[in-house]
Amino acid sequence: MNKPIFLNILLSVALIALFSCSQERVKRNNEITRDINFNKSWFFSKIENDSVDDNKYSKTEFDHSKWQKVNLPHTANIEPLVVNDQWQGIAWYRKEFALKKSDSGKVVYVELGAAMQVADIWVNGTHIETHYGGYLPFSLDITNYVNFDQSNLIALKLDNRDNINVPPGKPIKTLDFCYYGGLYRNVKMHIVNPLHISNAIEAEKIAGGGIFVQYDDVSSDSAVFSVKTHILNKSNKPKAVGVQTEISDPDGKIVILRKSKIDSVTAMSDTHFKQDFVLKKPQLWDIDSPKRYTVKSYVFTEEVVDYLETNIGFRSISFSVNDGFLINGKKKYLRGTNRHQEYPYIGNALSDEAQYRDAYKIKQAGFDYIRLSHYPQADAFMDACDELGLVVMNCIPGWQFMGGEKFQELCYQNIRDLIRRDRNRPSVILWETSLNESWMEDDFIETSQKITHEELPGKYTYSCGWQKGFDVFIQARQHGGLNEYNDPEVGAIISEYGDWEYFAQNAGLDQPGFKNLLKEERNSRQFRASGEKRLLQQAMNFQEAHNDNQKTVAAGDGLWVMFDYNRGYDNTIEASGPMDVFRLPKFSHYFFQSQRDVQVDLKNGESNPMVFIANYWTDNSPLDVRVFSNCTKVKLFLNGDLIGVQKPDENEFTSHLKHPPFTFKLKKFTSGELTAVGLIDEHEEARHTVKTPGKPAAIKIEFDISGKPFNRESQDIVFAYAKIIDENGTVVPDFSGEVQFDLVGPATLIGQNPIKAEAGIATILLQNKKQGKIEVSAKSKFMNTNLFGEEKIN
Repeated sequence: MNKPIFLNILLSVALIALFSCSQERVKRNNEITRDINFNKSWFFSKIENDSVDDNKYSKTEFDHSKWQKVNLPHTANIEPLVVNDQWQGIAWYRKEFALKKSDSGKVVYVELGAAMQVADIWVNGTHIETHYGGYLPFSLDITNYVNFDQSNLIALKLDNRDNINVPPGKPIKTLDFCYYGGLYRNVKMHIVNPLHISNAIEAEKIAGGGIFVQYDDVSSDSAVFSVKTHILNKSNKPKAVGVQTEISDPDGKIVILRKSKIDSVTAMSDTHFKQDFVLKKPQLWDIDSPKRYTVKSYVFTEEVVDYLETNIGFRSISFSVNDGFLINGKKKYLRGTNRHQEYPYIGNALSDEAQYRDAYKIKQAGFDYIRLSHYPQADAFMDACDELGLVVMNCIPGWQFMGGEKFQELCYQNIRDLIRRDRNRPSVILWETSLNESWMEDDFIETSQKITHEELPGKYTYSCGWQKGFDVFIQARQHGGLNEYNDPEVGAIISEYGDWEYFAQNAGLDQPGFKNLLKEERNSRQFRASGEKRLLQQAMNFQEAHNDNQKTVAAGDGLWVMFDYNRGYDNTIEASGPMDVFRLPKFSHYFFQSQRDVQVDLKNGESNPMVFIANYWTDNSPLDVRVFSNCTKVKLFLNGDLIGVQKPDENEFTSHLKHPPFTFKLKKFTSGELTAVGLIDEHEEARHTVKTPGKPAAIKIEFDISGKPFNRESQDIVFAYAKIIDENGTVVPDFSGEVQFDLVGPATLIGQNPIKAEAGIATILLQNKKQGKIEVSAKSKFMNTNLFGEEKIN
């Protein structure tokens, strides 16, 4: 019998046998090995002499034993607190690894979360690829280059020097943020059967590859959607294959279980399986109730040969001038902010847990929307947004720079890769597929728009940009905001506000007495140590601008910026955040927190209602005491005596606020306790007390584990705070002495040490190394008093 005919007969018999299985759950295979942690035991070196031949460090026989041994995520350089000369150059990473002989015949991938910013990769001395771009993942099939019976070596050469062909393209010395460097996100290995689900980015399929969940119509009555699964057959034989899709609701109950028809995939080929579904009465994903479903995709022949889980959420969205932003048919003003992903000292090399904590802080601060300025950010941060109900404007790399043909082609590829990575996320509502504050010609805008909608077709897809031609218009307040916006066809959002217009004094200067302030007093760039007057001025600037934004057609606004950060072109930290670079809150943090309604129940977070006294209550403190609260009334007490009961302020800066501040005018200072009590329907719902600080008496150590415990199984990193307190436990805000941190246990302290306290708090980074008891201590001195504190972290 002719061999091809014989194979076809066998395949037909297999197809009949498989399809007869009906909708029973397929047999599971426990040998599927995806998402293998590839972060540990790398060897690293910065190469000062870039004339060294690549062959030296890429070959297997090179001895890297004297290089630094590191785990990922990893930064190429520990920077100073204020970064004004960020390290740029060549960094090498090498890692030895072994593969089981039993895995021979399988396909081996290495997936890199990001590598800054031009990466050359060798496996066992053979150059595999040069990858351009430092913010998006890429995957490599290394099967043909590895050995299954002996040691293997992967080597990476990273170059983070200025490159006008690689977005964002702008040289670091003129850039508003820093690139940093290194293998700063996770690296994974996947060992899969030749018949497997593809990687969406590597597959290079328009509106395809990987798992793609596409929504035709979503309401509280039903969700009409499809699941497209892309299968690769990297074997030299045709395969009879099917896909089983299992969908579980937020409680884990299976609500959909369906097998596809069996199809034949020819050797060294691929195919898509598309399954259409209707789900009745779905639990909708919403900002205040982020309900997520899980799609489990099984590829099977006689048994399961590959498996993948995808978290999704059912929601409808729309943007328009008349209705603003609608989610699930309900109008929602997007109170938001912008985020740079950096930490002090380590740049962008945050742990997954640290990424989550940032998202948690943003949600706790009263924000529901985040613009990821000005580049794609980590999977772990995106996962947190899906979980916490933070809606996202997802951005390609770009800031005040337009390059040539190579640059623009990489921009187009960034759009495709960004969408392919994040298209299944319910949190992503806007795709900033434009280059921020960079003049784009019409053909660039048209091409960007075409790519966006061919990669993510459907009525819930919205691009955005600061020039005409995108689905949503975005504009910074310093560029005029939306006061005169009059396009009836295109919805709009204010992308940035609160900083530059006050720094440059080109907008919003209507506050009484503003003109009499010094420049350093009136702008929004204020450090925690800048004092109460200036911190209150920052909060007032944000209040004025946020109130003004809501008078326009804007569907929302984004404060610039959430966390203070370093800039390539300046020798100071940009300090316009409501939280500082160490993630400690300023007074303005509580203004935004007060804008969230009391009805909103934040799971695993701080409770609402809230009240906060923006005052240290010292003899130098303002006697006009400002209180932030989302309650309907506030009582203020001084040393137990009632000062007054007030409703929210009413003036030109409160007209469109959800919850204006409360201002109490005291006649004189008396040392002691100020207590604010928030009332709703005359019942106490929240309480906050500040005490006049005394002399420094001790140090209290605290660790920032916002919403996510310290992970002792990974290279987690947290802030350790040394709070200088008086005998009553009150932080002493005018203490600025040096604090020395010390450590016992398997961890590392990263940062300036000793470091001066800022507003009574000194901070350092604590990075875990392995399991074991960790204890951090801090010491300082005030006059003749030795100050000390210590604390264990679990």
